[in-house]
Amino acid sequence: MMHYDKFVVAVKAGSKFLRDEDGVVKLPFNSDYNLYLKNLNSRDAVVSVSIDGKDVLGGNKLVVRANSNVDLLGFMEGNSVKNAFRFIQLTKELEERLGYSPEDSLIRVEVTYRKEKPITQVVDTVYRYNHWDWQPRPYIWYTDYYTNGNKPIDRNVTVSCYGASASLDGVNTCSSKNTSFSTSDVGITVKGKECDQKFSTTYINDLEEQSHVLVLRLSGYKEDNTKIETVVGSQEKLECQTCGIKNENKSKFCVNCGTFLR
Repeated sequence: MMHYDKFVVAVKAGSKFLRDEDGVVKLPFNSDYNLYLKNLNSRDAVVSVSIDGKDVLGGNKLVVRANSNVDLLGFMEGNSVKNAFRFIQLTKELEERLGYSPEDSLIRVEVTYRKEKPITQVVDTVYRYNHWDWQPRPYIWYTDYYTNGNKPIDRNVTVSCYGASASLDGVNTCSSKNTSFSTSDVGITVKGKECDQKFSTTYINDLEEQSHVLVLRLSGYKEDNTKIETVVGSQEKLECQTCGIKNENKSKFCVNCGTFLR
């Protein structure tokens, strides 16, 4: 599970959330998976998703509303998802057929938040001539408009936050710390089991110019270069291969014998 600027991205296999270590998620080859997107911000977010360097939303973008979440089950075609994500090993035969890309195994999620709606305060100010002026003078009334406590803006200006214009210039990247891996560790995501998920078209206000990027990498191998055989959820205890004692899922070394667990 990775989070940045109040947005969370996690990989799920079935109902299990998969643990990630420095941005690397361990998943057995030939496994179906889906993406869990959680927006903890008080503003809506527009999300684009690419896997292996390819857009998996069919040219669309997902709107994840404030304080809500979306499960993306697989590849989107139009407004529907018909096939789940499946992680397979990039064998030599497949590499000769499909080629190799440095972005293979990478899940890239780009998040752009809706602009904050300005808060406009209306302040009525009264001006009049000096009280010792014997001639009666009318009061002079006018209205100043303040936005978020800043200097006055032009009078009678209506501040509008409508119209969807999504500029994705200026990208902050939050990626994996550990980027070194063996070519035998590389996998790719292909169409998996059939599924039925539908989305509807919606509308969102103006977006910020700056976006944020989160990157996860899928791996089908353990640190000792042995293949991962079973899915391990983020909350499951880790069993030591030496003494058999079960350790907390965040542990790196066995509390009993000191064996490295990961």
